[in-house]
Amino acid sequence: MSPPLRSAAALALAALLLAGCGSAGNYDLPAEPKPGGGDTGAVKDCATLFSTRVQPRLDYCRTCHVPGGLGDVPDGRLFQLGSDRAQDAAKLKASWEALGGAASTPSRILRMASGTDTRSHSGGAPWPTGSAAYVEMAALLQGYVDPAACQLGGGGGSVEEQPLLGSARGGHYWFDFCAGQPDATPLPADPRSLIRPGVNAGKAVYFNAYWKDCHADPALVGEEPPARSCGELREFAARGEALILGNGATGAGSFFAGTDTDGFLSFSADTYASLWKKWGLRARPDNFDRLAAERYGLSLSSARNPYPLPGEDPNASDGGSGQLPTALTQLRAADGRYSGSIGVTCHACHSGAAGGDAEARNAVLGNGNSLSDFPLLLNETGLGLNLPGAGSLSAISVGKTRGTNNALALQIIVLLTLDAQLSAEAFQFFFTAPNGGSLDAPAWWNMGHRAVKFQDGFLAMDALRSDLGFFIPMMDAPIPFDTAAATAWVRAHARAGDTYLMSLKAPAYPLAVDRALAEQGAILFHAKDLWAAGLDNPTPRPAGGNGSCASCHGVYSPRYAHDPAYLDSPALEGQASYIVPRDLIGTDPARVDSDNEAAEVYGKKDFFAYPETVGGPEHLDCGPQNRSELRGSRAPGYLAPPLYGVWASAPYFHNGAVPDVWGVLDPNSRPAIWRRLSAPARADQQGQVVMGYDSDLARAYDPARLGWKYEALACGVGGALPYVDCDPGDPEAPTLLQRLLSGIHGNNPLLWYLPTPPLMTSAEIERRKIYNTLAYSQGRQGHEFSRVLSDAERRALIEYLKTL
Repeated sequence: MSPPLRSAAALALAALLLAGCGSAGNYDLPAEPKPGGGDTGAVKDCATLFSTRVQPRLDYCRTCHVPGGLGDVPDGRLFQLGSDRAQDAAKLKASWEALGGAASTPSRILRMASGTDTRSHSGGAPWPTGSAAYVEMAALLQGYVDPAACQLGGGGGSVEEQPLLGSARGGHYWFDFCAGQPDATPLPADPRSLIRPGVNAGKAVYFNAYWKDCHADPALVGEEPPARSCGELREFAARGEALILGNGATGAGSFFAGTDTDGFLSFSADTYASLWKKWGLRARPDNFDRLAAERYGLSLSSARNPYPLPGEDPNASDGGSGQLPTALTQLRAADGRYSGSIGVTCHACHSGAAGGDAEARNAVLGNGNSLSDFPLLLNETGLGLNLPGAGSLSAISVGKTRGTNNALALQIIVLLTLDAQLSAEAFQFFFTAPNGGSLDAPAWWNMGHRAVKFQDGFLAMDALRSDLGFFIPMMDAPIPFDTAAATAWVRAHARAGDTYLMSLKAPAYPLAVDRALAEQGAILFHAKDLWAAGLDNPTPRPAGGNGSCASCHGVYSPRYAHDPAYLDSPALEGQASYIVPRDLIGTDPARVDSDNEAAEVYGKKDFFAYPETVGGPEHLDCGPQNRSELRGSRAPGYLAPPLYGVWASAPYFHNGAVPDVWGVLDPNSRPAIWRRLSAPARADQQGQVVMGYDSDLARAYDPARLGWKYEALACGVGGALPYVDCDPGDPEAPTLLQRLLSGIHGNNPLLWYLPTPPLMTSAEIERRKIYNTLAYSQGRQGHEFSRVLSDAERRALIEYLKTL
């Protein structure tokens, strides 16, 4: 074909594709009218085509294809740009020639960017075949042979791309929407309600767990409907903050007390103020409040949270002169009078610390608390249980290792409402199911970006009652127990509590970020197919999505959130609702296995599982979501969580087995037995007090690995006991004792909670800081598909995750 005929054919093809596809995989780009009418979008020459349509898109390529970037590899150097945009035209043409020029049609530049080359492209397919980006680049490259090919009609104005970096930092969209809006402003639809069967079909992000509206009939469930205006949203959140955060507010709730001032698990301020006696000290230390927070793994906040010291009248001293950690609150009567009683709040497990000076931990509200040693607090306060042996309540072990817990024990949740019923499912549920074992509490600030809750999606996110499961009032004693009154209290407070939890935002990463490297990581996170040809990924490919990190964890970058190849709507930004099959994700199976079919069938009768909705339309059925009649062919597994604030959420996996993000991305680097660093004691108190995990960023945080620093322990060194914690002959294998315990815990859900060594000595408290991945439910395996990443790619991904 002669050059004129080739250029005419290229022009005709470009015009046809532009007319039929618009901007396909990118954005709608309307033409700008000429002054006085007419179309200014027609491109008349190659220089204009380059400057207005092609060069803006080269900034995406420039992210990696520059010296020192991820594209600076032998193959990638055939297409290189630089920091000086004035050289782009020359460098693009030189790259085209290096890749075969006119002899290679379509050019490998187009084949790689459209995903049609036989080699994988870490940058994905930013210019899909038929998109405006593809057609215009094709015309420009043809223009190197015949300038007439650059003449395109209807091109529009200059391309404007969305940024690669940017994050909502979690919370719920409604709170961002209402910022600065009058109270009467109506709320838009809940973005989570878009996650329905069929959503994002064939697109880069995959969903297989869906939104259920538990409150379609508020009269049926007896709870307040969601807020309808910004004013209602704020009112609910304020009420919920007083309830759940506490800090001595009127209306504060506490464990098993509702808003009562003398629930049977509350204890007196005098008991708390005198705990130093149980620590073996001779006198009350001047920094008692800080030491209590350190010992029990709690966080101190700058917000006032008072309690009365011995001899103080709390109502004559504005609550008292002491400062409680965030997880405790002094309880008040409805008229505002302080009671002098202290209750425990949900923040014991859900608010940790990231950063802090020598005198206090800075509370991070809504984070999973990886500091906590709740059994120790239970042991030393007795939590108001004046029963024989109450001083040794650590025998009821809600956590084997400091920083983990099993608050979501399904059997305990059911027993809270005393609706156990005899049946075959009940026997299997209570006596033969596996125990879920150690869990790392997920961050509350992600609740606005999930359709289901808990690590395995056990309940619909709109099943609000479970948020207050440990606040259910049991009054002065567990027997007699007024079930009707207790459940009515939960119904009356569920909406306010949930709205407060949804309002919480992840803290911004406080250290420096390499933005150029983070942008490379943003591309990898959203576009790199971990199962692409030549990578030989060791795990099976997931059922949907584009094979990237975003495919499971959701889209965060504005560039990709507005790309219809990724999301049906930008409103789905940050939404993660893919339950990855147990054997595909490969992480420790104890939690998933504990939620077996018997648990699901029996659990659908429980108050917290909205039995009123069970048996109705499937899209409104808020019972346990993993029962076979609802999940169908979807295999049980773990929900890939949203990643807002991931920098502050170490350690990782549902059981907290991996200390940093580098270990998540590089399975070979995960330690078998490890211990986080402890905060240094004050010079005059060294050797006399127990200190918690160090949360000082400068001293204890590792920005390169994205997690808290730790020490890997060899068998028999640093408290790892031979033949109990490890086998000196085979340090990677569980000991005989561990294998026996795994057999017991894997076939009975209750025995895991029974006797652990009493926490009587500082040595025993220190041993609880050791995380042993060889123990039951604490395995570090899984996420094997990230083995295909290079170290350079891991560094870029980590830098990007800092921005979320």
